[in-house]
Amino acid sequence: MKYVMLFLGLLALAFITFIGFSVAVLFLSYHHHPQAGFAEDTLREINWSDPNLRGKLAVGKLIEADANCPFAQLQVGNPAGVKKTFAILTISDPCITAASYAITGQVRYSYVKDTGYLEIWNYFPDGKMYFSRTLGDSGPMQSLTGSSGWRPFTLPFYIDNTTKMRPVKLEFNVVLPSGIVYLGPLKLVQFKEVESAVTKTNTASNAWWTDRTGGLVGGIAGTAVGLTGAAIGVLAGIGIARKVCLSLLGAMFVLGIASLAVGLAALASSQPYAVYYPLLLLGLLCSVLPAGLFRSIKRQYELKELRKMHAMDIK
Repeated sequence: MKYVMLFLGLLALAFITFIGFSVAVLFLSYHHHPQAGFAEDTLREINWSDPNLRGKLAVGKLIEADANCPFAQLQVGNPAGVKKTFAILTISDPCITAASYAITGQVRYSYVKDTGYLEIWNYFPDGKMYFSRTLGDSGPMQSLTGSSGWRPFTLPFYIDNTTKMRPVKLEFNVVLPSGIVYLGPLKLVQFKEVESAVTKTNTASNAWWTDRTGGLVGGIAGTAVGLTGAAIGVLAGIGIARKVCLSLLGAMFVLGIASLAVGLAALASSQPYAVYYPLLLLGLLCSVLPAGLFRSIKRQYELKELRKMHAMDIK
């Protein structure tokens, strides 16, 4: 029985290590994009507290910067429950010269039912117009659904090589079925590389770390917890190193509580998904599992001691 438990523990160790490293590699490859040759040119910066905008905004409510948010916000709400398009901003003569450009910024939202999104309409000299919309499932082009803290968004547009026309006007809209949307400062940028508008990785300006770092933290922490759990399983299965095993359980529990506290603080301060999710997941695993296993593992060691004492009595 001893060797069966040892084999199962080692098997679990190898499996958890493989899964942890695989998750880390997949996360990093999904979120990290090489930026060699990347060049961005900022054409316009839109700050909602700009005096030049006062009186020109047809919709929305201006919220000035305060202790909770370092920049001015534009609040747009739709309590009616019927999808509505809010014309936020028109940029005439945007001075775009590149084939690839985007409107970028920060957005947060609450109580959005169904699917809302941000959009830009691109008007060209020949009278044609085209749109871009944030209708993705994740990333900077994610749609507006439910509630979210501050996160970056990108509305890119690419003009193919068959034309040299550039837009003469841009219209930026919020399409909202219900709920409230808050917009932070916006930028109109253009890119020298055609792929950059789509592949550029965005990170909230107040984020504790980037998406790539979040993947690294999650992968390393998950692997470390898996290795520790496998070591505890092996030690408890064989019935040796009781103090080491119980100390590892206690350390995992303390780490879990600390990680939960930091994760909740990140969530409360509107940190992006890549910051709060690894912390909350690590905290949940490291606090629940040791608490659930502590008594059974301690009992197993006690039974081992009783069997050893009984064997000595028989002799």
